[in-house]
Amino acid sequence: MTNYTKPPMWADKACVYAVVETPRGSRAKLEFDSKLRVFMFAKPLLLGLTYPYDWGFIPSTKADDGDPVNVLIIHDAATYPGLVLRCTPIGILEILQEDDGKKERNDRIFVVPDRSPFEADLTRLPARAVNKSTKKQNG
Repeated sequence: MTNYTKPPMWADKACVYAVVETPRGSRAKLEFDSKLRVFMFAKPLLLGLTYPYDWGFIPSTKADDGDPVNVLIIHDAATYPGLVLRCTPIGILEILQEDDGKKERNDRIFVVPDRSPFEADLTRLPARAVNKSTKKQNG
């Protein structure tokens, strides 16, 4: 199987590549294991919960936690693990996580596929979403 962590990060000057790990509607979290080169079951979601959008990563990146940078792909198309999409970044959610007393960043990049007909006009996050996330971080 392809090692999805190795393709380039940038598709061109404006778009990045995003690899789908867990598709929209899934009731389980999936993760790509770069050593085995397969998608592994990570954990089930709580009863009644599903992923509202595709989750994955940007290849050829490395976050503070050692994994590729997380990405949330906003669109309505049905996808599957391993699908690589060419996307426009529109925002970022900065997250500071604590694990065993150690704090590290684990940001999420929000992207829109460049060929997505319904989300093509979405070029940045709405101001109210930005304001809410800023308020939570600052107090």
